[in-house]
Amino acid sequence: MSFSIERYKEESRKLDTAGIDWETVTASPLSKGDLFCLHYMMDIENHVPLYLSHLLVTRACMDPILTAFLACWNYEELWHGENIGKFLNLYGIEFDTQDRIANVRANLGVQNSVSILSTMVGSWLLKDFSAVYLTIGAINELSTLTGYGALIRKSGHPVLKDLLGRIIKDERRHYAFYFNSAKEWLADNRKAQRVDRWMLDRFWVPVGQGVKTQEQVDALALYLFDDEQGEEELLGIDEKIGKLPGLSGIKLMSKALYAARERRRQNPEWAWRLIDNEEWAVAPPKRSPVGELTTRRTQPGGAAVGAFEGG
Repeated sequence: MSFSIERYKEESRKLDTAGIDWETVTASPLSKGDLFCLHYMMDIENHVPLYLSHLLVTRACMDPILTAFLACWNYEELWHGENIGKFLNLYGIEFDTQDRIANVRANLGVQNSVSILSTMVGSWLLKDFSAVYLTIGAINELSTLTGYGALIRKSGHPVLKDLLGRIIKDERRHYAFYFNSAKEWLADNRKAQRVDRWMLDRFWVPVGQGVKTQEQVDALALYLFDDEQGEEELLGIDEKIGKLPGLSGIKLMSKALYAARERRRQNPEWAWRLIDNEEWAVAPPKRSPVGELTTRRTQPGGAAVGAFEGG
């Protein structure tokens, strides 16, 4: 596995959806679990710009190779969320994409600001912050593409298979960058290896946690991976990440699955009730109207007015 940043910059583009048979989206049914996962995945893909804002205040942003990658990565991820949303709309799930994104962000409250500040301070205090960030990036990209593969297997939906298969190709390139960059940083750097492992063991969380609740994260994990093949796939992620210098034998993804199983054992309704009750919508924030946080003006009746509309 290798990665060329120059080649990546030349080839980076929006997701190619030419030839996807959008007109037959409704021809094959999806389960409640499939739809739950798609909503989760769409929300997290659409959250990438906020994640990027966290990185650009860290010492990692001083690396021109990393910022070049992030610029392309952010653009590609945008189209992942857009096209998953399009798929759901065509399937018959009605929502306004921009309102949903705004509500997801607004529901974070002050959490996002606190997270940015803590990440910024931590990165400048911690010389080997980039090693931790790059490793987490590798884990997140690998678990994301594995999750898409699991959803293809679970759903059996031909159009979804085509769409997610194309997204997976992007995620593989992202994973290659993170893994190779982390490997380069960690090689022959004992201090970075110790810091990396210590931070992962104590602070790593699955993709989406923080934006999504623990129960929502568990619902996704149990639906996609709570069988023999799924567990093997998560163990495979641990094995691949364990090939990075200093991370031999590390267990993160499998540990998260086992913890989700234990929470469900203690409460049999845990996680599955979210799927069964079709809790896919994102409720507007109770205390912070979207308009206050985004500064978008609203027309009578609540319709948003774009910042660049009109004279």
